[in-house]
Amino acid sequence: MRKYLNYIVFGLIVLLVVGLAVNHSNRMRRLIHDMASGTPQQRAAAAAELIKAEQFMDSITGEEAETRAKIAGALVALGTPEAVTQAINMAKDQEKEVRDAAVVALQAIGGKSPDHIKALAAGLGNGDVNARKAVIRAFTDPEKGIGPKPGVVEAIVEQMKASGGARGPGGDVLGHPTFTRQGANRVSVPLLIAQLQDPDEGVRSGAAEALGKIGDPAAIPPLKERMHQDTAQVRRITIGAIALIAHPSGEDALEEAIRNPNDDNEARAQAAAGLGKIATRRAIATLLRALSDDDLKLRSAAVAALARAGRPTPDAPVNRMVVALLDAALRAPEESVRLGAAQALQLVATPETNASLIVLLRDRSQPEAVRAAAARALGFPGNAPAVAPLIRALDDASDQVIAAARDALSEIGTPATDALLAALKRGGPVALYASQALARRGAQVLPALQRAAADTSPISQRWAAVTLGDLGVAEARPILEALQKSPDPDVAYVAREQLERIGRKR
Repeated sequence: MRKYLNYIVFGLIVLLVVGLAVNHSNRMRRLIHDMASGTPQQRAAAAAELIKAEQFMDSITGEEAETRAKIAGALVALGTPEAVTQAINMAKDQEKEVRDAAVVALQAIGGKSPDHIKALAAGLGNGDVNARKAVIRAFTDPEKGIGPKPGVVEAIVEQMKASGGARGPGGDVLGHPTFTRQGANRVSVPLLIAQLQDPDEGVRSGAAEALGKIGDPAAIPPLKERMHQDTAQVRRITIGAIALIAHPSGEDALEEAIRNPNDDNEARAQAAAGLGKIATRRAIATLLRALSDDDLKLRSAAVAALARAGRPTPDAPVNRMVVALLDAALRAPEESVRLGAAQALQLVATPETNASLIVLLRDRSQPEAVRAAAARALGFPGNAPAVAPLIRALDDASDQVIAAARDALSEIGTPATDALLAALKRGGPVALYASQALARRGAQVLPALQRAAADTSPISQRWAAVTLGDLGVAEARPILEALQKSPDPDVAYVAREQLERIGRKR
């Protein structure tokens, strides 16, 4: 009898456990349903219950992405600091739809009170990249972001001090145009300058980096002080910060960094970039001297900085003072300076230096790297005066110079077309390079190639066929089909081969 009684008790326990599990499962389903589709009150109550039980994220795992995205709205309805924390966790989701919904929730409730702002700022130190991005968007979105409302800047700076992981993202927020355009630097800069005196090196480094991102010249004097008094790590970061601010008051510090071979080469490269933005005569002189430095990274940074100084953006006018100094540098006695100046002018793209570049290109006593750089600097759209010397360079003894001239002629575009067609008639290697230059321009050269195909010269026709094959476009077929009927067997053969090439590319 006792044996059966034990079985009955065991069975009742099992039924109780199963019943509790079923009840819990049903309760979870009801809460999920309420969060996704209930009234605002139901959504808030369900979210609050799950957060209190520390089951919010576990409960929504496995739900459809659409459902998870709707659940983010329950956090808005709840609207507590704890809801902010859960929205940050939701931003880790694999589905963009859910992450975007989490951002919307953070924007809606992240700035409701000091406690909400503190909870949102804590997300800057989250170990998940998507969570950090969501917090940054919640703060900085130009249309719906929280922005630098009272208490935001202070909370971010405080979090940066407390958490190493928040320092970089915190600086990104404080330096964002949404913040700087609204004068947030009036609050952030003094707070960060104070952190430059913190006993923790990590805090000082984070503050210096953030000051660079904000870009306020008021930070330069204390950054200079740290640069000269702090550890090598902090010095490196302060140099980078001064370079980012790029104000003339920091020019001497950046020049010092470039001249000091003991400084980290990354910091010296950043200093060069900063001088390129400052672009005073003294800054350009420093950059030109840096072209002879032993460090390749600094030399490369100096070239990029000189190019930026010469033309800050592709659509901006050239800085004539900088262009004049680069033009003079093309005649410098040091090969590295001539080379670096020519490389910088490749990005400046101005006819004002044509004469000096052409002299370098023609001078066979110059190193081939310098002459090739000069050729590339001549290759920008519409630079007709450079066409003739570049065509002559297609017959150069240096393969490096030839390749640079070919690419430059392609970049010049329409003004080079007739000269390149004439080069096709010459045959041999020059015709090959001219053909390659034409082919690099794509289908726009088809009318020109049709003219070459109609030429009486079989050499011109053969190279026109080769170029058409290199283009590989269907529009080239009619021209090649006409050339295939040529009485010249070589022309007909080449046309047939190129037709087969186009067929294989399709």
